[in-house]
Amino acid sequence: MSIFEEEWEDYELDKHDFEIWLDSIEGDGTDKEKYDREMAKQEKESRPKTSLDYFWEEEMKHAEYPEVVVQSGNYTMTYSNN
Repeated sequence: MSIFEEEWEDYELDKHDFEIWLDSIEGDGTDKEKYDREMAKQEKESRPKTSLDYFWEEEMKHAEYPEVVVQSGNYTMTYSNN
């Protein structure tokens, strides 16, 4: 099943036009990966940034992710909140 068949009904968009648009997207990957990447890009461009977006961008620059190491006689496991 193609992405076209998953996303649209027959009446919404011509399949031929959709395939031409999909082929015009630059980058590597499967059709689904290219489509998802383009949709994420369009969503990001269309949504205005809020003060919360700016706050989280700044927080992520300085975020620390502590690691916890659990050891026993049989194994060692390391995990973090990353």
